[in-house]
Amino acid sequence: MILSKEDLQHYLREDKKRNLGAYRLGFWKSFGKWLYGSDDWKAFQLLKALRKLEYAKNVLRKRGLPGKLVYVWRQYRYHRLEEKYNVIIGPNMVGYGFRLPHIVGGGIIINANSIGNYCGANVGVVVGNNHSSDDRPTIGDYCALTMGCKVYGKITIGNHVIVAPNSVVIKDVPDNCVVSGVPAAIIKQAGKKVER
Repeated sequence: MILSKEDLQHYLREDKKRNLGAYRLGFWKSFGKWLYGSDDWKAFQLLKALRKLEYAKNVLRKRGLPGKLVYVWRQYRYHRLEEKYNVIIGPNMVGYGFRLPHIVGGGIIINANSIGNYCGANVGVVVGNNHSSDDRPTIGDYCALTMGCKVYGKITIGNHVIVAPNSVVIKDVPDNCVVSGVPAAIIKQAGKKVER
């Protein structure tokens, strides 16, 4: 959670590393990515707007009217990008180093209690509540949510988990696993295949 300017800079730096590759791109390479509208540049712009919204929500909004106005502006700016790219991520839900490899085509909805650091979500990923707003997943660090996977309900997914394409996860998943299927089952744990 972003609670200071230092936190904001750290989140932006890690998101930039994960989505744009090397941290120091240089002016011309950054300009080229912006000019040609690459996926990674669009993803970073969306995440940058999200991080600034989180900072305004957690810090600036408490500082009186000017902070509240900045918060309203950041909210407006972020929601415009959400609509443009068809990607919905709630504030304070994803940790730093979040990766969006394919933002064009969108269809990404993330409504979780929390998603850890250095995770990623691909096109068509839905992470959401099951029946009430309290029934939301908690996802650990270094998790990969691949194309079209769905994660529903009040479940916990551990660290270093890969959810295979088009899988539906409705039960808890321990650390160091690969899950696949509808409903998802563990197919590999700690590098070893699991017999079904």
